[in-house]
Amino acid sequence: MDDHTTHDVRTTDHDHATDHDYLAGRHAPEGSPAHRLHLWIARLHDVLTLFYEQFMYEGWEHEYTAGSLPELEAAMLDFCSHDDGRDDGNALYVEAVAAYLGETLLEEAGGRWDWDPTAGTDGLPVVRPDPALALPPVVPLLVVGQALREKSGQVLATAVRLLRAAVRDRQREHPAWWPRRVRTPWVNTGAIISSCHAAERWRNQRMVDYLHWWAEEAGGREHWLFAPASLDALQVLLRKHFRTVEDYDRVADERFWIMAAWYVGHYVVEKKDALWQYREVDPDAPPGTPHAADSHWTGSAFVSQRLRLDGHAAHPWAMLREAVAGKDLHEIVDRFPDPRPHGEYAEAPPWPEALWPQARPEHLATPALPPLAEAELAALTAADDLAGPDWCDNHRLHTWLAERRAAFPAWADAAGGGAAAWDFSPESLDRLEDLVRGRFATYEEAAAARNDPFLVGAAWYFGEVQVRECGALWRCRPQPPEDPDDTYDVPMVQAPEPAPDENEDWEDDEDDGDDDEDYVHICDPTGELRALLLRGPENHLRAALEHYA
Repeated sequence: MDDHTTHDVRTTDHDHATDHDYLAGRHAPEGSPAHRLHLWIARLHDVLTLFYEQFMYEGWEHEYTAGSLPELEAAMLDFCSHDDGRDDGNALYVEAVAAYLGETLLEEAGGRWDWDPTAGTDGLPVVRPDPALALPPVVPLLVVGQALREKSGQVLATAVRLLRAAVRDRQREHPAWWPRRVRTPWVNTGAIISSCHAAERWRNQRMVDYLHWWAEEAGGREHWLFAPASLDALQVLLRKHFRTVEDYDRVADERFWIMAAWYVGHYVVEKKDALWQYREVDPDAPPGTPHAADSHWTGSAFVSQRLRLDGHAAHPWAMLREAVAGKDLHEIVDRFPDPRPHGEYAEAPPWPEALWPQARPEHLATPALPPLAEAELAALTAADDLAGPDWCDNHRLHTWLAERRAAFPAWADAAGGGAAAWDFSPESLDRLEDLVRGRFATYEEAAAARNDPFLVGAAWYFGEVQVRECGALWRCRPQPPEDPDDTYDVPMVQAPEPAPDENEDWEDDEDDGDDDEDYVHICDPTGELRALLLRGPENHLRAALEHYA
């Protein structure tokens, strides 16, 4: 937005931590709240990636929005209603839901993650909303526990509605204020970026094809059927070829020994219910943190029992290296706990026992959310449909439009002819075009004057002609961007979405992959005025109206 809009009244920077405060905890004393918070933050990406890739169904939109929470709670109640006693799926699922809830609360009410040593059994991660809201911290894991106990399907939505109500109350007093949050490192808002593509290559059919070649080279396929005896054969093979780990290191990236590493990794996958994983190196990650280039777990595929809390993880090449150094390969493999036996599905307990070290059932006896009378809950629900901010109906937009309307008479006088001459007709755009071309010699000159009162008023006028002539709608980002110099943070106009054709037979409509019918025209008036200076005199502003035909 330009300098003539209402100022962005936000909480001042000194009231907020930064993501560097999360990272600083890795140097704090082990077991301290700061260190435990760092460990939680470092795990969040993996927890949420596990949730997205292993637990949620196809079509789940992992966007940390308030509107997703009722769907999430219903999925959780269904997932946790049965337990076969075989793994820690329910506990991992519950923990991931708590992480997702926490990130969603931060998106809605700002603030940061913190560690409360008094919560739960021995301390729990909490969400502290933006300090301007003066709200107590929320303990996501206990809120999820309340949802599991009550089984109402409304607890997660109520948690976010309470925070959204507080935000609305503050915005009534400070209309331009928006909550600010500390970004969680490695957690991508709006999406989970899967890091398993490399791992996919390690478990695909091509590797199985390579296995046939490697097995023949290593003494015959009959010796390499993922039986326990094959570990002995692999150990003999390693010690036959290498006297020292340095000898192994020199050839570890040759195809034969890559396949040997794949074999022991896949043995663990087959026998220990592990999964292939891969973490991409993030060049922006600080040294010593997850996803940094110096992390043990980045840059090469490894196997992990990520679906159990007591699971083990290892790089296959490192397992072979240990065997060369003299460690028994069976002992190395047995660091991965054996799979639990399958049991009969039974009704799951209301709170997984695996989570007792974090929160025991007695910690759930007191609701994590403030008690609400039935009428209060109904009023809270009726006041908030959990929809996201509307780009065409929000305070920033309404404030800007009101300012522009109030400034129009003065702008019209300065432009020449007064309000009577600027009648929002298509023909008036020719005069506007001449003014812009006459006032600015180059695109760069116009770009530097983006906050000039004339250019701001001209952009509003150009957009308003499209509104009045073509039924366009004004739109702008409801919340100020993090970058105050974002050149795309300007009001724009869009074509009205076409009404559905009631006579069209959707069932017979074949999907031909053509998305033209979903296209909605958007015009950036400020950008179009600048673009005039890049285009020839045969290009005119009035042509913008043709896009609405």
